[in-house]
Amino acid sequence: MTLFTIPRNEQIALNRGVPLVCVAVCIVSAVLGCAGTDSSGDDRWASPMGRGPVGATHSSDPATAAKELAVARRMVRAGEFSLVIPRLQQIVSKYPGDSAAIEARYYLGRSYYAVGAYNDALRYLNEYIELAPAGEHVDAGREYIAQLTDRPLDVTPTELETKAAALQSVIEEEPENIAARLELANLYWDGSKYDNAGAVYEELLRRWPRLESDPVVQRRIERDESGEITVLTPREVERRHREAEPLVIYNVSAFRSGRFEGWPATAHERYYNVTGQAVNQSQQPLHDVRVVVTIYGFGHMVYDTKTVNLGTLRPGEVRAFSTQFSQFDNIYNITRHECVGTFRR
Repeated sequence: MTLFTIPRNEQIALNRGVPLVCVAVCIVSAVLGCAGTDSSGDDRWASPMGRGPVGATHSSDPATAAKELAVARRMVRAGEFSLVIPRLQQIVSKYPGDSAAIEARYYLGRSYYAVGAYNDALRYLNEYIELAPAGEHVDAGREYIAQLTDRPLDVTPTELETKAAALQSVIEEEPENIAARLELANLYWDGSKYDNAGAVYEELLRRWPRLESDPVVQRRIERDESGEITVLTPREVERRHREAEPLVIYNVSAFRSGRFEGWPATAHERYYNVTGQAVNQSQQPLHDVRVVVTIYGFGHMVYDTKTVNLGTLRPGEVRAFSTQFSQFDNIYNITRHECVGTFRR
């Protein structure tokens, strides 16, 4: 469901003995990637940093992954399954080697199970058990898998049409049979017939308005102020997530450079380089896109912060960024880096 599946490299690459040419490449990349210029004047979009709303944060600190998972975990417990799925998918792709990404697979399995996407649920639950055979949620994961494997995960079009026709007959004979209508809506939803399911839910809400507070109906149907109904299909939920968080920072890595041949063995590299990519995953252009890169030492001490200007990103556009640091007491004391993307609409 995620638009971009390129994994993020969260481990800092420390390449000793990199030739000076790498420094030049980084500088050229930064220049080519920095098409924007500073804007001035008051702006209603301005954040405390004066760079517009934050779009995405990428950090090499495992604590960041744990914090994001904690937020997603609360959403699962609150029953916000459709909304949490894109967040969990980002954790999996953003921190591929982290324990938070492994645990996120379990919650993805639970969430997909709750919305009726059983094949996806089974895939993520199996991945979780394979990656964490002694994990905290293994027993619960196996229970979900047992329930999934005891029922057919795929309904053929013929079977779906047969069952739907039988339920339609019941509804025609008993127009007030709410159970038959709910079963028909679930049948269509499980079969990915979202338009059909939406039509049934709309009729259900017309006849029984109180159903609008039902948790399952709330996850699948939304009514706006004018009374228009929107079917919250997986594609629609993903689209909304991309529009709400349009700027994504990924493929971030770091390396040391600036050590020349003939230097004594005790000499340190001069520069700490951070590179990555930014993508606009929404359907609207983003203006004044910037990536604020910060390097940290022990105890969360900030060594230096630099801003890379990327200018305007068109919908779907990907742009690389690179920056170089030399302000630190000892290059080996740098413990992590962080990239925060900001923009204006």
